[in-house]
Amino acid sequence: MPPDQPTDYPPLAPVLSVADAQKALRCYSTAFGAEELYHLVDPATGRWAHLEIRLPDGPLLLLEEESPDQPSVSGMSSLRPRVRLCLFVSDADALTARCVSAGMAVLQPLKTHFHGHRCALLRDPDGHEWMISQPVERLKPSEMQARWDRR
Repeated sequence: MPPDQPTDYPPLAPVLSVADAQKALRCYSTAFGAEELYHLVDPATGRWAHLEIRLPDGPLLLLEEESPDQPSVSGMSSLRPRVRLCLFVSDADALTARCVSAGMAVLQPLKTHFHGHRCALLRDPDGHEWMISQPVERLKPSEMQARWDRR
């Protein structure tokens, strides 16, 4: 069990809606090396209603979706927003392989782009998109634009 400590939050912390917080924890632990900070259990259902994990550089909050037998707090549970998170890493190939082994689907395979980053786009089991991005060249915006124009 993780230590019972308050979370140190950055100015902005992403929050994802997931169908199964325990499954998401397993996926993100395998793919990204995430560690559980804590989880809260809904006493009425026994579900993990709230889970906080730490990626290597900060927290990520996961909320289980409202169950069909409970009224929607937002009134919009079926209109879940699409979320894309970008992780800047030093080895996109290795992380992409870990993500695939954790059950993520490849939407765009790894490739080095005109803007100087080696990127892949993946979708996790809850439908969130993860851009894995490894800077391989440090380019000025004008250089990126010139490369884009030549494509």
